[in-house]
Amino acid sequence: MSFENKVVFITGGTKGLGKAMAQAFLAEGASVAVNGRDKEAVEKFAGEFKGQKVLAFEGDISDYDVMEATASKVYEALGRVDILINNAGVVNPLVPSVKMKKDDFGKVIDINLKGTFYTTQIFGKRMVEQGSGRIVSIASQVALFGEKGFLPYAISKSGIMTMTRQLAYEWSRSGVTLCAVAPGFIKGGMNEGLIRKDVFVNYLSGRTPIGRMGTVGELVATIMFLASDGAAYINGETIVMDGGMTGYTPEGLLDFMSKGK
Repeated sequence: MSFENKVVFITGGTKGLGKAMAQAFLAEGASVAVNGRDKEAVEKFAGEFKGQKVLAFEGDISDYDVMEATASKVYEALGRVDILINNAGVVNPLVPSVKMKKDDFGKVIDINLKGTFYTTQIFGKRMVEQGSGRIVSIASQVALFGEKGFLPYAISKSGIMTMTRQLAYEWSRSGVTLCAVAPGFIKGGMNEGLIRKDVFVNYLSGRTPIGRMGTVGELVATIMFLASDGAAYINGETIVMDGGMTGYTPEGLLDFMSKGK
């Protein structure tokens, strides 16, 4: 699929899944702008893609003023944004809900939910003004049924799914459509630490009917399809991409991890 002459903004785009998306959109002809909270990662990304159609900004999506300033710079430099990918997010420490610390809960909600809304509103209002735009947000299959240890993460991703449907209803008549993708366990991205140990890879693979974890490439391909003209009639929906795992949770990850103690 071609994204020639399209401008894409990716939150959390300097490493992991975000970086993989940036590379994929660039390969299909798009101009790409990204942001990230880690100054060193932003600088490394900018250096690696020097000379290409790329802009990189340091900034936390949970800071409204910072994201407003970032959007202004992107529009000043590139003139428009056709596609927004809400990728930035964090996961909470895996602990039972009764042991969840207030600050850990707040950080996940601030970044994953508030920050995603801030970014969506900031870029969305400009898309409404220009009369077109596509917004794709990263949710999670854990938001559909919950899992012990993931309470704030599940709440934040469930909120993203609801936000996607609500804003699709509000903005579609202005030419702006929204959708989300809810991945299961992906072999990369924020799961990088887990997949260094075969015991976790085997456990997570065994939880899916398909018998393996998803790949970053498969997730990127799904996101790019949802951002493409070919998916223009998919609106307000969340596409679950989890190898068939939804509804099959015989043993939670936190319980599995606690066995080794």
